[in-house]
Amino acid sequence: MSFRLKPRDDRFFKYFDDLAEAISEAALILKGFIENQTDPAVNLENINKVEEQGDIILSEVMNRINNSFITPFDREDILLLARELNNVLDHIQGIMEKIIIFKVGQPQDVYVLKLVQVLEEASQEIKNAVADLPYVRNKSKDIIDSCEKIRSYEHEGDYLYRAGIALLFENTRNVVDIIKWKEIYEHLETTLDYCESVSNLLKGVAVKYV
Repeated sequence: MSFRLKPRDDRFFKYFDDLAEAISEAALILKGFIENQTDPAVNLENINKVEEQGDIILSEVMNRINNSFITPFDREDILLLARELNNVLDHIQGIMEKIIIFKVGQPQDVYVLKLVQVLEEASQEIKNAVADLPYVRNKSKDIIDSCEKIRSYEHEGDYLYRAGIALLFENTRNVVDIIKWKEIYEHLETTLDYCESVSNLLKGVAVKYV
């Protein structure tokens, strides 16, 4: 049986799990849309619902932390982690929104899809690391391993971003299309940056509370 931290308000772990699950769900919706180009309105509505749920969870975290006597770890760490998880979710929703509002259609190169696939893989590792948080004393290595994988996905995303931007300017003649796709690429890269920020916070918790 895993050794748990001293008695505390365990509800925060459920909030983190719910946010991580929302990130994973949003990433899968985005990936499915990019791969299959299904109904834009339905996909945007679905991802908006997931993003709105994330905002509700963040609000609950902020309210509960003021009324909890004993928290799993420092209140500042709890708030930072919840906010960064929600930032990832907000940015995934933003990617979908830009693709649909800009009416860019199917990506003309492989790098957008590859970036979305990397983002989906990073979201799964966030989910894995968050699931281990209640057992941080025994599972600190597992958390750190997941964080290193997230960091490697972010580095892979940097390469895909640069390659995609280079190909965009090389092959696209329409200036408006360049502007649209460049903004989408930048939003994808920023989202992976937020994933790395989450991994840094999770790694910090794993080191601090081991």
